[in-house]
Amino acid sequence: MNSDFLTQDELNELLKGLSETLTDEDKKAITEICDLIAGSSSAALGIVIGREAKLTLKEVANKALKDVIQSAEEEMVGVQIEFAEGIKGNLLFLIPQSLGARIADMMMGGSGEPESLELDEVRLSAITETMNQMIGAAITSLSEKTKKKISIANLKVDLLKKDAEPWFTFNPAEILAYALYDVDLENSKTSWLIMLSSILFFKDIFNMIYPQKSAPAEKKKEKKEEKVKVQPVQFQEFSKQPEEATVTSSSEFSDKLELLLDVPLKVVVELGRAKMTLKQVLEMNVGSLIELDKLTGEPVDILVNGRLIARGEVVVVDENFGVRITEIVSPKQRIYSIRETNGV
Repeated sequence: MNSDFLTQDELNELLKGLSETLTDEDKKAITEICDLIAGSSSAALGIVIGREAKLTLKEVANKALKDVIQSAEEEMVGVQIEFAEGIKGNLLFLIPQSLGARIADMMMGGSGEPESLELDEVRLSAITETMNQMIGAAITSLSEKTKKKISIANLKVDLLKKDAEPWFTFNPAEILAYALYDVDLENSKTSWLIMLSSILFFKDIFNMIYPQKSAPAEKKKEKKEEKVKVQPVQFQEFSKQPEEATVTSSSEFSDKLELLLDVPLKVVVELGRAKMTLKQVLEMNVGSLIELDKLTGEPVDILVNGRLIARGEVVVVDENFGVRITEIVSPKQRIYSIRETNGV
């Protein structure tokens, strides 16, 4: 065999050396995105398990995936998210088996202290639904920040054993950005979880959110050397607007509004809401009662495209239900609410 080739051990040592190098710029980008994901995921997790939950970022590093798996003190659950659009790359969560069992128990109405930590098919399904909610919340936050539509192609949850063949798409020897979180659940002991992906995955998202911060250094330097004329800013006095300008502005706004008058809108009358655990939902049968959060005789909410515009009382018109409006927001508020909903 040609001695010019590296052995696997030598290659592993090189990869290990690379894992120790993470620039301050890379660490800043990874931390920013990890904090954003943690904030929205914490809220979603709390709703799912019915108690307060908090994810706190403790460490950002650069590690080989196989080293992370081998160093774990207990078996873990792997959650791989493959993105379909908006973001390039995959994301991998590693959850200790004990935390997975506790979350599944809470989600199904338990105390969060299960007798057994074994993860059967039912508990894995509960973890899958929990991760769906957490990732969904994170994607919503990322979409708002990047101004792009983000969707996932696949979310896979399975046990990740140290000696078993890896089922995820990442190469076990690949150097990945590593984020370690502390997981605090109300009235329960602290645990942890790990999030991993390529450094480019986090940097791409960071650059989409802060495009000006990712500009090349040379361009920034040129911009700094430019002479800029500085003068005090002068604001228009709105209280002294000419009448003609006001009429023109209102006319233009009315013309634009007329273009939207035939746009169909979805009107929903909401009688009330209820929060239930997965266990309670599964136990529902014909004849079961669901207690809502509204009192008898209290006005129902009228929503247009998901936004509250009025309240009213339920009536019967001939043989159909109807709503008599008793309270309504101002026309100006309704217009702006519709404009926000339709992205006008």
